Amino acid sequence: MHSPPVPFWQRSGAIAKYPLHPAALATLLLLTILGMLGWLPNSGWIFSIIIYFAGYKYAFEILLRTANGDLQPPEVSIEAQNGSVWRLLGVLLALALAVKLTFVAGYVAVGVLMLVLFTCIQPALLALLATGDGLLTALNPANALRMVGRIGVVYFVVAAALLLIQIAVLLASRSLAATLPGFLASLVIDAVFFWGLFVSFHLLGLAMYQYHDALGYTPSRHADALPTPHDRDQALLDRVEVRIEEDDLPGAIALLRDELGERPVAPVVHERYRQLLREAGEAEALDAHAGRYIAMLAQNGQDRLALGALRDALDTNPQFSRLDPEHGTGLVRRALELGQFRLVVDALRALLRADPRHPQAPKWALHAAQLLQVRFGDTTEARAVLQATRETCRNEAGIVDLDAALRTLPSDGSST
Repeated sequence: MHSPPVPFWQRSGAIAKYPLHPAALATLLLLTILGMLGWLPNSGWIFSIIIYFAGYKYAFEILLRTANGDLQPPEVSIEAQNGSVWRLLGVLLALALAVKLTFVAGYVAVGVLMLVLFTCIQPALLALLATGDGLLTALNPANALRMVGRIGVVYFVVAAALLLIQIAVLLASRSLAATLPGFLASLVIDAVFFWGLFVSFHLLGLAMYQYHDALGYTPSRHADALPTPHDRDQALLDRVEVRIEEDDLPGAIALLRDELGERPVAPVVHERYRQLLREAGEAEALDAHAGRYIAMLAQNGQDRLALGALRDALDTNPQFSRLDPEHGTGLVRRALELGQFRLVVDALRALLRADPRHPQAPKWALHAAQLLQVRFGDTTEARAVLQATRETCRNEAGIVDLDAALRTLPSDGSST
């Protein structure tokens, strides 16, 4: 369990001083110094765009880190990936452009109203992006309203705080522009802007972290402390051993069966389940589990484990027939590549038992018979495989191939 975070409204001093942390301060100074490139003739505006993009990218990383419970600023290397920053800039540019066009058109009152609305919905937009939603989702006002409904009046406290920070930055910039020389004023204004930007995004991250339950996400700081699959598997096996010590074999089996039906577990859990089924003499359950387990391993690309599980199933029951044709044929190819010829033969015969009328059954029988005769010198078994498949085959071309193969075998059952 994690103790509740300190409410963000009790951290005003720490929030204001957040950019003084070494990593954040180094980034702020670097961005401010690079801002001088904006004074270059002709190309200066391009550098300004790049620098502001880098500033927003770092600020968004601050938001992500803080929202996940990490109160230390990120290093200068930016970690925000998968388009998050592009979506952020898309939101900000779309809204800023709408506000600017309104003012340009002369609708000052409407522009002011839009600016206030933008400030009110900005926390929700950024929060939606930070929790992994796309740009269209973030721009949907209904989603912002739902977020407001989740955390109530606190949302407006956050919005008001962000608005006050933005107003303070604006007033400071205007004052500096009026009192300092142009070049120096530009540097200081940039520093103030990035300070306010980092503080704003840190504040929003704190609010998100404080209300993560209402917002419906698990901070990585908390997720790291959740039980891992290994921990859950070990805890499950421990409970099973308690049942065994209490001479409750059916209860131990039921416990494992229920867990296997709910989630993926490690191979060691499957092995223990099979051991207990053998002890209980539940042959049908053993075969049923083997079929599902082999298919699951094959589907996940764990061919070697699947081949081991198949070998175990065949050793437990030589008449095992729960092999799925789709996965079984792939495992036959893999066993052949690994030189496990006995397993190839046994797997092919398992496929024939599982679906003797499958369109590929004649090919399976021919392959198995060839290995039995040539590699193992067992013509009798080769003939038995071909004859059994011939009796159930409904494929005329397959019957012709099977008859031809039978004619090549010695009639006395000896090997050639």
